Formats: sequence, C-alpha cells, structure tokens
Amino acid sequence: MNVIRSSHNFRIAMPSSIINTQDAGAWLASMSDSGWRVLTDFRNWSNWIPGVRSVKQADSESPARGTKLLVETGHKTTTGSIDRWDPPQSLQISINLAAGEIAYGFLIEVNPKTAEMCISLELERSLNGISRIAAFFFQWQQQKLGRQILSNLAARTRPAKNL
Repeated sequence: MNVIRSSHNFRIAMPSSIINTQDAGAWLASMSDSGWRVLTDFRNWSNWIPGVRSVKQADSESPARGTKLLVETGHKTTTGSIDRWDPPQSLQISINLAAGEIAYGFLIEVNPKTAEMCISLELERSLNGISRIAAFFFQWQQQKLGRQILSNLAARTRPAKNL
C-alpha cells in the first residue's frame, strides 16, 4: 500500500480598517467560528469540496469522534468517519474510496499577534491495488485538490455581519 500526503494552508489577514484590540479579537473569533461552521456543515460539502456530491450523517446524534458519514462521490455512496473532533479548531474525516482511503485533516488557528487566521489542510491518501501504479498522478491531483478545497473554504468563511 502506498500513502501520499500533502499539506496546504491559507492565511486570512484581519482588515487594516480594524485598529482596536477588542475589535481585532472579535474579528478573529468570528472568523474562527465561521470557518468551523463551514467545515462542520456536512450537507454543504458538495458546494466546496470537488468530487463530493453529498454528505449525510448516518445518525441523528451530535457529531463527534467516531460519527459515521455517508459520502456520495459520483455514482457511488461510501462510508466515512470523523476521526478527530476538537471544536472549534480541529476536524479530521476519512473516507473509503475504491482505490484506497482519503483523510482530510483541517486545523483552524488564530494568531492575535499577527492578526490573522490560518486554515490548514492535511490530505492523506492510501492507494490500494492497481491504483499504486498511478501514485505520481494521484499526488499531482491531491496537490490540486488541496489548493481548491482551501480556496473554496476561505471564500465561504466570513466574519459576523455586526463587526
């Protein structure tokens, strides 16, 4: 089994119009909350994760580590699970695919000193069987996917309207 990994991050700087320390803290908290809401709104993953058509929770409980997800990719529905659930900062989900498994690890960090929020994405994909032959292609595809996911996520992360 081959495993390919890629790391991506996106930094969102606080607008220069915010000069008050209290407003800066509120902006960072609002952005972090917004990022977490987008990440954990599984029904809308199809709007920002390429290749995902729908995601539904297998039960009606609150999401937590171990929660099972039903993920539709193309014409197939497969299972996934929440491997790490640490609100409002860290989420990792793994999804079983025909050619192996892919894990999405998201981390949201705010830095008051630099007045920015950083969203990181760690992608890890295991390749099984004949898919191992195309590891170079999958690595290239994964790099492209990671950049697209973070770009889409950042575009949906907005501060509260009252800031």
